[in-house]
Amino acid sequence: MLLVITGKTASGKDTLIAKILEKYPDFKKVLTTTSRSPREDEKNGVDYNFVSEEEFINRIKEERLLEHVRYGGNFYGTEKSQIDTEDNLIWKIDPSMAGKAKEVFPDCISLYITVDNQTVLQRLKMRGLSEEEIAKRMQDDQKFWDLYQNKYDYVIENIPEKLDETIDKIVAILGINIYTKVNG
Repeated sequence: MLLVITGKTASGKDTLIAKILEKYPDFKKVLTTTSRSPREDEKNGVDYNFVSEEEFINRIKEERLLEHVRYGGNFYGTEKSQIDTEDNLIWKIDPSMAGKAKEVFPDCISLYITVDNQTVLQRLKMRGLSEEEIAKRMQDDQKFWDLYQNKYDYVIENIPEKLDETIDKIVAILGINIYTKVNG
């Protein structure tokens, strides 16, 4: 199974993925490669594959990437080596690329994660982004939604303080019985 997760900036995609992986260890995360610097709590090879901008551009030239975008001044992309269709995978991807994922992997399930704009604003401020960068990201979110909303199989609202409910919605979509966790 290939689960594609995309959505608004600061909508909680990484948190949701971490919780799904915790509950269902038979899933594996597709590791995104990025040219941005790691945040304080992020680890190379765990959260992202962090590389320099020059190295990222080299990977583009070498055609090692399935897809890539420039967002927030940094490159993000998926290396071909990360996708093994024999595994149960969770692939976080830019909203503009979810349609491409469907073209390459027609049986994938794509989820768009949304959250209210006030929560996005608070989370981006906590990340220390400038007002201009916050405004640009929120405008980009709306632009991507307007352009690609028909490319997603499901839209799920990630309501603050209700993470377990959001996970339950995803589990129901995937047809996974939440009570058959490996650890009981």
